[in-house]
Amino acid sequence: MHLPSRHARVRVRARAWVPALAFAFVAAVIAACGGTTPSSGPATALPSGVIAVEAKEYQFTPSSITAPAGAVMFSVKNAGAQEHEFEIFKGETVVDEIEGLVPGLTKSLTVTLEAGAYSFVCKLNGHDQLGMKGTLTVN
Repeated sequence: MHLPSRHARVRVRARAWVPALAFAFVAAVIAACGGTTPSSGPATALPSGVIAVEAKEYQFTPSSITAPAGAVMFSVKNAGAQEHEFEIFKGETVVDEIEGLVPGLTKSLTVTLEAGAYSFVCKLNGHDQLGMKGTLTVN
């Protein structure tokens, strides 16, 4: 009977950890790059310069935002019971958007904006007509 050497057994054990390490690495990279994660606990502090927006039935909080021109990062949390969207408009043109914002989910959006007047709305199911809109001023 041939028994594997001690080194062969170590290699087998090391290979068992590879999937777990790979998963942990990928999760860390996604989190660092602003991936979306559902939040179930208390809100955590956002990095400097990130604008936190809460979407709830028929309102955004805050409803008026001022930001500097350039890359602007939004962190939008659905604190309501219905699905919402966060759409940024310049006049009638959609600049960028977050879709599929289901209850409890927080998503990030980074968009480059020039100085001017913008709006943000949720047009899903006519929510904008019920008051789910806000103003965005970029200096």
